[in-house]
Amino acid sequence: MDFLACLFRFPKDDPAQATRARHSLMSLVSSLTIIVFTLYCSYAGLFRLGLRELAWFILLAILVHAVFFAMICSGRNLRLADPSLTLPQMYVSILWMMFILYFIDHVRGAMLVLFMIIFVFGIFRLGLKQFIGVAIFALAAYAIVIALLIYFHPDSINPRIEMLQWVLLAMVLPWFAVIGAYISNIRHTLRQKNKDLEKALAKIEQLVSHDELTGTYSRRSFLDALRRELARAERENRPFCLALFDLDHFKSINDRYGHLAGDDVLRSFADCVQQEVRQVDYFARYGGEEFALLLADTEINAATDILERIRARVESQPFPHVEWNVTSSIGAAQYQPGETLNQLIGRADQALYAAKSEGRNRVKQAAGSIRQ
Repeated sequence: MDFLACLFRFPKDDPAQATRARHSLMSLVSSLTIIVFTLYCSYAGLFRLGLRELAWFILLAILVHAVFFAMICSGRNLRLADPSLTLPQMYVSILWMMFILYFIDHVRGAMLVLFMIIFVFGIFRLGLKQFIGVAIFALAAYAIVIALLIYFHPDSINPRIEMLQWVLLAMVLPWFAVIGAYISNIRHTLRQKNKDLEKALAKIEQLVSHDELTGTYSRRSFLDALRRELARAERENRPFCLALFDLDHFKSINDRYGHLAGDDVLRSFADCVQQEVRQVDYFARYGGEEFALLLADTEINAATDILERIRARVESQPFPHVEWNVTSSIGAAQYQPGETLNQLIGRADQALYAAKSEGRNRVKQAAGSIRQ
């Protein structure tokens, strides 16, 4: 039972597989429609097989469709070149139709209309060559059925009517194949455009959330993260710290070596800092030569140790184009309960200003808690 439950589990976690499973179920429902019509013909005395023999063939047809559905739900179809199994299901449905056309009497012309139901499923997947191949297979199979009927049951067939029906089917199926392939190509084009649109949206999201020059988070994205962390701190009473960085004498680098060199220094600085921060932290370019770092679940003393390590690494790091050691001033503030976002940023900014006033290349903690 567990095996069957696993085998027929609807693949909700995979949209593509879920779509294939739905198409397979639709194919089964279409076959059931044909089966109901066949049973009615048997009841009306228009089917040469007895009801018991017919029931075995019906059971076989249902089992075959169940196998297709089980392959999709179990993921075994993914090993095949065509994981949708569209062509095999269409060929099986055509063979089932040929079985019915051979044993049914007087209403074969009406049954031919049901070919359209089979070909509709090709719209989901098939190209023009595949559609034409299926049409040729159907016409050849129907020609064999006519030949077998003429040979074994000549009294149950009017060759001229059957040939007329075959010619009509030969005219309709290729044209239907062309239309089906055209619709399939439109669906494929739309699907590809949707993928391109998703990529474009992801690119736009990347540009909005990240700084193009340094690859760090943008100021807007950083402020959003800071608001979320502040709300979490108020809700769960967890500490976090905000640090503001300023590259010392960065204007001199731009004036002496040019702005392209300054851009290289900013990129190198960002890479240097990101090698020291944790995955839970949030590092961003705040503006110009200023950067910001959100240290989650960290108190001020631990944050100061981390920032001091970053400061020392930056000082010892060789930077492109620059002949002297590049240094940074850092101001840090721990969030205090009841503090607003602007107050937290203001205290960190004051600490940064103090670090620069006291000689630069140092880490400075902000003043203590705000009094309520």
